Amino acid sequence: RSDFGAEIGGPIVKDRLFYFGAIDPQWQRTTLIAPENFPLRSLGNVDRDRRLVPYAAKVSWQPASGSRLDFSAFGDPSEGDNGPQRRSALLRTDTAAYSSIDYGGNNQTLKYEGALRPTWLLEASVSRAANSITETPSVNTWSVTDGTVTPNVISGGIGFYEVGNDGRNLQYQAKSTHFIGGHEIRYGVEYEDIQYLNTINRTGPTFTTPDGQQTATGASITVLPDPRFGRIFRVNRANLSNVRDTNQHYLSFFAQDTWRFGRLTVKPGIRYEQQKLVGNVSDFTWDNNWAPRIGVTYDLMGNGRTKLFGSWGRFFAQVPNDLAARALSADAGITRADYFDADLTQPIPEGTAAGPTGDTTHYITAGLSASEFDPDSKSTYQDEWVVGAQHELVQNVSVGVNYVRRRFGRILEDVGTAPMLAYVLGTVPASVEYFITNPGVNTPVAGDVGQPVSFEDPIHEYDAVQFSAEKRFSHNWGLQASYRWSRLHGTYEGFFRNDNGQSDPAITSLFDFPTNDPTYATAGRQFGFMGDIRFLGALGAGPLPLDRPHQVKVYGNYMTPFGLNVGLGLQVGSGAPLTALAANPVYDSPGEIPMTPRGDGFQTEDGFKTRTPWQKQIDLHLGYDVNLGPRRITLLADAFNLFNTQTVLDYDNFTEVSFQVPNPDFGRRLVYQTPFQLRLGARFSF
Repeated sequence: RSDFGAEIGGPIVKDRLFYFGAIDPQWQRTTLIAPENFPLRSLGNVDRDRRLVPYAAKVSWQPASGSRLDFSAFGDPSEGDNGPQRRSALLRTDTAAYSSIDYGGNNQTLKYEGALRPTWLLEASVSRAANSITETPSVNTWSVTDGTVTPNVISGGIGFYEVGNDGRNLQYQAKSTHFIGGHEIRYGVEYEDIQYLNTINRTGPTFTTPDGQQTATGASITVLPDPRFGRIFRVNRANLSNVRDTNQHYLSFFAQDTWRFGRLTVKPGIRYEQQKLVGNVSDFTWDNNWAPRIGVTYDLMGNGRTKLFGSWGRFFAQVPNDLAARALSADAGITRADYFDADLTQPIPEGTAAGPTGDTTHYITAGLSASEFDPDSKSTYQDEWVVGAQHELVQNVSVGVNYVRRRFGRILEDVGTAPMLAYVLGTVPASVEYFITNPGVNTPVAGDVGQPVSFEDPIHEYDAVQFSAEKRFSHNWGLQASYRWSRLHGTYEGFFRNDNGQSDPAITSLFDFPTNDPTYATAGRQFGFMGDIRFLGALGAGPLPLDRPHQVKVYGNYMTPFGLNVGLGLQVGSGAPLTALAANPVYDSPGEIPMTPRGDGFQTEDGFKTRTPWQKQIDLHLGYDVNLGPRRITLLADAFNLFNTQTVLDYDNFTEVSFQVPNPDFGRRLVYQTPFQLRLGARFSF
């Protein structure tokens, strides 16, 4: 990675008008190599090149004493040359999965701050943020996984890609602060107008579905062995529509008071949030989201050196527009379409036993219309409690300890109300429309599979104790250090699934099927079901993917007598918990069903492990000022991962690449720690 930045700034009009500018061009080259025994191993080292141009600019104007107007702009337009933009591109038979990308964002903000009176402070701002990503495949052919051979052979194009993913956010906010007696009263309002245009595609030509419709995209196909027909061709991903134009209206306001009397400071407050999502087909509004919170600080000795503090607050989650694109629009996805031929012209008739497990259902779609929303559904929220103490040992040196507790009180998710077995038995409709609700033990279940089946309440429990020490910069040196013990336990991580990389806020696959379902691991075995869906629920509760019990961070800097500023940082932390995941029998998608309770581990190429190794990294910062009369140049150097530590960050935890298709790379090293990086910079001041 090459990274060289420059900054410039100074006054335009003395004491009134100032400017600042920075640019940090970056050239990133990541060298990849295909695994042993894969066809593209013959290419040797393959470079993935990307160019980034982060920039920032700011102009500040003080029209009068006590008021200021700031305009700032920053962004990071970037592009990647045609090559293995996805690591999986090197697992193919040729370079057909290469692609190029253009991505990044541009942001602007205009902000006013002014003291209208000695007891009245006003703040107001308007901001615009725009982000986009466009991927261009090098080859436009279907993505095909040949499951009739071992190891499986993957060929063709990249499959799913973003034709255009454009987002724009206009944000308006105003805040007012009043000092009345011993009170500091603060209130404000914020409004966001968010647009999101999501256009997707899948490589390859469109084709005709078994019911006679023409798709809007290509397809991802798995070739399956068949005892009667030799082999069949299963489309496990395609779309009947691919453009979702959405917007969001988000309104919030808050009021809080800071009340000081004696040694005690109390800060009560309340926040209101309302969110409306609008898709291509319908819209939905979540309101009445009242979030109270309170904080208390007590000066124990009355000298400002020892304080006790505590707080409680409720925090609602703002749902991104992905939910409007996927659930309030016609996602129109095909999750199964079976054909006799590779050209997808001869669909297998319903009722015909075909495939390795003799499936009789050969055409399954999802999201042909907008999802149904529970009219009583509410936004996801989390409660947080914090208590702690801080003490100044001597001047500029303080130590502290605090405890943090977080719990989800309610989550918003999409639910498919039929058990997994019902899909295989054909007792549910061919098209499944998902139901957006607050899932729990009272969520209804449809489809009779002979035994009681139910949903479960999500579990998300975070507890942490942190010890910290700080020596503020004085006498030419400063130090910050902390140790945190934490526990993140449960069944629901949040909007993002780190265990399989699914980024679909509020519509993950965790609740697509009832989790308290004993038939999955009993009757489902005859259909090749692997793992146990109950491990997604309470039976499998354990360390969630972001659980890192031990975290140590130390950063210090020292100013040498000859003007060289030296900073050294150390980070040491526990590894990630490991859970093996089988494919979903209905979706055919990998990484869905746990083989064991969370964190029970699996056999890797480095032996049986329940966690990845501890992570360790040392970073170095150097800064040196060169004085040129009234001007100054600061030379900067930052070395990340100074000793080039290459710890394994993740292992391949997918036991299958699709349903009943084993993953030959299961247990292999997947991701390593980012190697040594050097960043050089210069700051010019005058």
